[in-house]
Amino acid sequence: MTTPATTQIGAPRGLTSTGLKTIALVLMVLDHIHYFFGFTGWIPEWFSMLGRLSAPLFLFCLVEGFSHTHDRRRYFMKVYAIHLLMSGLLLLMLCGLLPIRPDGFYPMNGMMTSFAILMIVWQGIDWLGEKRYLRGLAAVTLPLASLLRNKL
Repeated sequence: MTTPATTQIGAPRGLTSTGLKTIALVLMVLDHIHYFFGFTGWIPEWFSMLGRLSAPLFLFCLVEGFSHTHDRRRYFMKVYAIHLLMSGLLLLMLCGLLPIRPDGFYPMNGMMTSFAILMIVWQGIDWLGEKRYLRGLAAVTLPLASLLRNKL
């Protein structure tokens, strides 16, 4: 018996999540090459243009992973740990302990922070669907209110 995702001989048909993540990773590397070396004038602008496609691809993979994992808390903690690592690297750059570009530019990336906040909101939406209103409203409104407060 075959499923819609397989062919007659059992080989996967279409793009797997690993394939999608690989494409996103290659695009992200292109963006990072432009990000760090674009000031030299040797890296074409299309590296960055293609690279910007990686964020929505990673976000899609994150949503799929979060919705299908058996342990959401563990999944969240992994993403949060990566967020802390990236924040730590930025802090080291700001303190001068890690090198920055010769023109003084250093990266500002909030993707993992955004992913962690979104996972809290998604969990809150699920709690609302389970009629756990107090917990759900807190999980949905507090992260979003924090984002709005930072924008004002």
